[in-house]
Amino acid sequence: MEKTTGSEARERIINAAIELFSRKGYDATTVNDIAGAANVNKALIYYYFKNKQDILDFMVDSILNDAVSGALDYIQTNIVQMVRDGHLDIKPDRLHFANDEAINAFLQNSYKFYERVIDYVIAKKEIIRILVLESLKKGKHQNSLFRFMKFMSGNDENPFFKTISSADQDFVYSEEMVLFKFFFSIIPIVSFAAYFDDYKAVSSLSDAELRRSFMRVYHIINKSLISGSDILLRSHGPDA
Repeated sequence: MEKTTGSEARERIINAAIELFSRKGYDATTVNDIAGAANVNKALIYYYFKNKQDILDFMVDSILNDAVSGALDYIQTNIVQMVRDGHLDIKPDRLHFANDEAINAFLQNSYKFYERVIDYVIAKKEIIRILVLESLKKGKHQNSLFRFMKFMSGNDENPFFKTISSADQDFVYSEEMVLFKFFFSIIPIVSFAAYFDDYKAVSSLSDAELRRSFMRVYHIINKSLISGSDILLRSHGPDA
């Protein structure tokens, strides 16, 4: 075995586990497999991780922590700042903007944030694919995707809600908004990452072409939510 220490060894273990979990599946991969692929001693794996599940836990926590950090930064620099500047008024059923300039600035900032999200999930697509597989086969991490739900609750334990409501107390999470966010925002991004390579193969699109196409669709969907100077957060149809 090649001698290795510190963060380099830990990174090699994680990368080997990602490759094996993605290719062979979590259950079919052993700690011995990971040690062999990482070219480290098995004992070194147990130095950094309790067991195989601890490695997967680390992957999940890493993605969740990055997602929360990025989203909080966006909320603080875009939504909260616009409220403080008087450009945005958050109502229970909509985001109301002072003028067209404000709504265009919000859309542009949202698009840039979404671009960063898409680049991140593409870079992490192997881990996301593992989570989707575990979820579908009711594996040890079948509920990992639903951990995002705790960031859609209307209480101070949710940092997103706490940050936005501190700027405008009219903000609420309706059941409809939570469902929309999960099934029409989070799941499409997760699916895009999980099936990125497969879709690219059958469509013959390049990485850049597929990314651009997905962003165009996002832009179309976002614009469809605009009504005058508002972005609707709830349906106002006959069943609303």
